[in-house]
Amino acid sequence: MSTEEAQAFSPRDWALIQLANLDSVITYMEATDEDAWRVDTVRSADGTTNCFFGHLFNMGGTDERGSALWNWFEEMWATTYAIYPVNDGKNPAYPQATPKQRVLAYLRALADGTELTTLQAMEEYFKLPLEGEASPV
Repeated sequence: MSTEEAQAFSPRDWALIQLANLDSVITYMEATDEDAWRVDTVRSADGTTNCFFGHLFNMGGTDERGSALWNWFEEMWATTYAIYPVNDGKNPAYPQATPKQRVLAYLRALADGTELTTLQAMEEYFKLPLEGEASPV
């Protein structure tokens, strides 16, 4: 989508278009430099390195679109609670050597359905207390 086309959409609508599937996010992350990734914080003080969410925010190009991308990504795909351990190398399912490679593996797993989306994970979480309860019917 060109800059002119993007300006025709509200930040929310633009973000939703970008997040309809993860192709544009994966493509953007693939294009980032390995050295531009960091762990333990979203962004370095000088702004030269970012975790996944810092890069996602930058993908927006403006504060409004960056915020919309971050918010809708968490709503639709995965929360910071799910991504930070992957980015920071604390999720054993993603042993790749760099934050970029770990996050790309995770995004691809989200895209192909191997990993649960935010809503799917919430549904699974809320089932846990109910599994041991007898049905009232």
